[in-house]
Amino acid sequence: MILNWYYKIWVDAIVFEKTKFGHMRNWKTYTIIPMSIIQGVNIATLFFLLVTIGVKIDIFVDFNLFPGNMIDGFLSGALTLFLPPMALNYFLIFRKGKYKELTQKYKYRKGKLYKTYFFSSILIFILPIVIGMIIIRL
Repeated sequence: MILNWYYKIWVDAIVFEKTKFGHMRNWKTYTIIPMSIIQGVNIATLFFLLVTIGVKIDIFVDFNLFPGNMIDGFLSGALTLFLPPMALNYFLIFRKGKYKELTQKYKYRKGKLYKTYFFSSILIFILPIVIGMIIIRL
């Protein structure tokens, strides 16, 4: 069931991006990067909610490669939140051209499913932060 929705969203994203960037060879890049980033945002949202209810999570990889913490923190977040969805997406969608089979199996919804997933994921991430800021100011 979940994998079915995953594939539906992906097909919508693939065909939508191919219509925008199909004339270019790198339409796959324009599809896998935004989808992996938004899936990373979903993972971050899940971590945020778990920490909020008191579950201790320490899965981020600590780096000490650069002076200061900003670049090291960015690398840690990228490894934890971005690379796992990127690898999963590659193996489930792009490896051996599976996207071709999926685009034949699932209906294209003119980007509506893809855009809904994208914007609702961002909203679900931002909403608890905004609510928390409002509660703190009260």
